[in-house]
This record gives sequence, C-alpha cells and structure tokens, in this order.
Amino acid sequence: MKSNINKLILIEVIAGILFAFIASKILHMTAVLQIMYLPFELIGKGLRFLSLCSAIGNVIAIIIYAAISMIPAIYIIYQRKRGRTQKEDILLVAFTGLLFYSLYMFINPGLMYQKMPDIFSMDQSSLIVMKIIYAFIIYSVLIMWLIMKAIRFLGDDSQKNWKSRLYFGMKGLIAALVSYYTLLITYAKTFELLHKSENKLQNVSSIEWFKSVLQLLPIIMTILLFINIIHVVKAIEDHKEEQQMMTVARLASVAKVTAVVTVISDFILNFYQFLLGATLQNVNVTFAPDVSMEPLIIAFGALIFHEYFKRTKQLKEENDQFI
Repeated sequence: MKSNINKLILIEVIAGILFAFIASKILHMTAVLQIMYLPFELIGKGLRFLSLCSAIGNVIAIIIYAAISMIPAIYIIYQRKRGRTQKEDILLVAFTGLLFYSLYMFINPGLMYQKMPDIFSMDQSSLIVMKIIYAFIIYSVLIMWLIMKAIRFLGDDSQKNWKSRLYFGMKGLIAALVSYYTLLITYAKTFELLHKSENKLQNVSSIEWFKSVLQLLPIIMTILLFINIIHVVKAIEDHKEEQQMMTVARLASVAKVTAVVTVISDFILNFYQFLLGATLQNVNVTFAPDVSMEPLIIAFGALIFHEYFKRTKQLKEENDQFI
C-alpha cells in the first residue's frame, strides 16, 4: 500500500510538470485554469474544422457531436436494460442536455460573447473566463453524480462485505484527494514559474524560487498527512491494535510538524511582503497576508483524532481490567 501511494504521487508530480510545460510552452495558455476546458476546446476546434471542410465533413461532424453528447444517455439505457438504474442517474439526463449545449458553444465560441454578463468586457480574457465557467459546470454535474454513486455504494449495508467496501471507499477517497491535490498544485506552481519567466524574458529570480518553496512546504506536509491517514485506515481495517497505535502516533507527529512548518512558512512570506512594501515607498504595493488554512485545519483535525483515539484506547483498557 505504501509503495503504491508513493508511486501514485510520483506519477502525479511528473504529470503536473508535464501538463504545465504543454499548457505554457506548446499551447501558449496565459491562465492556470485554462487547462480545465482543454478537452472541450480540442473537440470544438476539431469538429469546427471538420464541419468547414466539406458537406460530408459537416455531416460527420454532426454525427460525432451527437455521439459524444449522447454518451450519458447511452449509459442510462444500458444500465436500465440490466435493471441497475438508480435515482441519481437522473443527473445524467441533465448531463446529456448540458453536453449538447456546452459542446455547441465550444464549436461556435463566438456565441459565448452573446451570453456574457454586462460586467464582462468583450475581449479574449472574458472569453477565457466564459470557457472556464462552462467547463466548471460540466465537471460539477459529473462530480455530483459520482459522489452520489459513491454514497450509495458505501452506504449499502445489506451485503456481507459492506465493511470492506467502506474501508475501500475511505482509502479511495483519500487517495483521490492526494492525487488531485498533488497534480493540481504541481501543475499550478510549475505553470506560474514558467509564466513569470516568460513575462520577465529571463530566468525566474532566486527570490521567486524561495517564495515558491515556502508556499510548497505546507502543501507537501499536507500530502504526507493524507498518506498517513491512509495508513491509519488500513491499520483499522486489519484490526491490529499495535499497528493502529503506531500509525495514529505517527499521524500526530506529522500533524505537529505540518502545523509548525505552515506557521513558519507563512510568517516568513508575510514578513518578506511587509518589508517589500515598506521598502518600495514610491510603488503601489498592496500587502496581502498569506495564510495557509487548509494544512492547519487538516493538521488540527488529525491531532484531535489522535487524542480521541488515545482516550478511547485508555478507556477500553480500563474497562477490560474491570471485566
């Protein structure tokens, strides 16, 4: 289990760096979140090119467009024939309509200007924002359906192996969080450094690298926390009391280090910003405090769990003595 999660993190780091290079150097993206709509952008451009080639190409483009949009509906029909449809599958019906509409907008991006709120300016940056919004809505509906499916899968206690499925779901959820967190942060920070180097037309300064390292330290510690949480769940699943105490104690130690590293990193970053703002008196520099709340919340949650687990263990030992 430990080697598998380590391999997963390594793959995610490599993938994040690779995506950042592709987005910045090959696709020449200017915003980190542009990668969100990349699949729909490629489909839209491909279908638009095919449609403009010839009359036959237009027919083929329409067929492909309809086939892609109908994938959720086809899945529902297939599951219904097997008698395995659930209430949450109604979301896929809405998802089908959403795909039809959203893909059409990506095929004809000029129409997005007509849907822009009045506060938006009619320029390329606003179009990028609109595309991100469309992609975000698509992902939101799909994630909502997956969460409801997972809740049904894990909450069904009518089967004999429901406990093993529950532990499997807990480990899978944490592994997904680790994967998402690692990939997103690696991609975002690499893209940010690449974008800064392009804007300055020179290599990123040592100060920028130092700031990036300070920002990454709490994130790395948070990933280590997630890994240790997976080990705790695995120990609880195996019903090994000694292993449980060891993993929970290790989790508490990592949580304490995470809290300390986060506080120190934030202090150094904020102190540097304060000095920069005080030094550049003739420049309009806004001091924005940098506070990493997520690592602190997860770390304190892990410490609370450690205390709860320790007290529960002590209470169980006292009760066993009386018995």
